[in-house]
Amino acid sequence: MSRLLLSTLVALAIATPAVAHHETAGKSHAVATVTITEAVKADGKPLAPGTYEVWILNDRPNPGAGAPSDAQRVVELYQNGKMVAREVAEYFAAGERPVGTSGATGTRLGKAAVQKLRGGEFVRIAINDASGRYLIHLPTASFSEPAPQPQAPSRVELPPTPAAEPQPQPAPPQQ
Repeated sequence: MSRLLLSTLVALAIATPAVAHHETAGKSHAVATVTITEAVKADGKPLAPGTYEVWILNDRPNPGAGAPSDAQRVVELYQNGKMVAREVAEYFAAGERPVGTSGATGTRLGKAAVQKLRGGEFVRIAINDASGRYLIHLPTASFSEPAPQPQAPSRVELPPTPAAEPQPQPAPPQQ
């Protein structure tokens, strides 16, 4: 009897995490934990440096007038159990390999890498899991600030023209 009870408890302990991550309709599971080391913008809001869980949703973004894209997925970023931002990830099915995205480091939930892209304008979160590869691009805080606009002058001043020799005036026509 105790073996049966112990076996049942072990089976429940193993099965509970597998079932728990599918509690909410439309949600997948926490795919990776990432550490972002600089301020970025996500969901149109500033996102402070820190550690975040990335959840991949089964939802596809609706681009407006068209049909949802199969090449994109909606992702949510969580910090301390609270959703702080929703973004769109580019999705590449298993076997596809986007150019310039090789390599990832492992985390307890999946394989993920946070990379600052050349030029420093974006941070890319690249996540690999069994279904494919997800790329999330977040603008850095310095890039997402509006560029300073020059102030329009109130009047335009032209430099003085150099004094030219007086030209002889034509004589008025004779009548």
